[in-house]
Amino acid sequence: MYDSDKGYPQPAGFGGAYPPPPPYGGAQPTVIVSPVTTTVVVGTFADTPAACTCPVCRQNVVSRVEYNTGLLTWLLFGLLLLIGCWLGCCLIPFCVDGCKDVDHFCPNCNHHLSKYKRL
Repeated sequence: MYDSDKGYPQPAGFGGAYPPPPPYGGAQPTVIVSPVTTTVVVGTFADTPAACTCPVCRQNVVSRVEYNTGLLTWLLFGLLLLIGCWLGCCLIPFCVDGCKDVDHFCPNCNHHLSKYKRL
């Protein structure tokens, strides 16, 4: 079945009409592109909490720190094991936060801000 006015086939069961075609000519749509801004986390990250601006929630916060086993911890463990502290004393670096790496997180949105590595 053909639409005699437009010259293209009409599907069965659609009431005999296509939606209107898009307008041709005239003004083209205008696309506005906003510049991308990059937020830099300001702060000196060490083994203590640092004041900074979170790039995700854009709040001025003092970072939350978590201590994780890093390279220094394992090296101290191996050194203590080699010098004869094999009865449990070689595990001391795993209990001391001063031997571990430090991860800084935003306390508001839990975004990872920085990692401070001892080595």
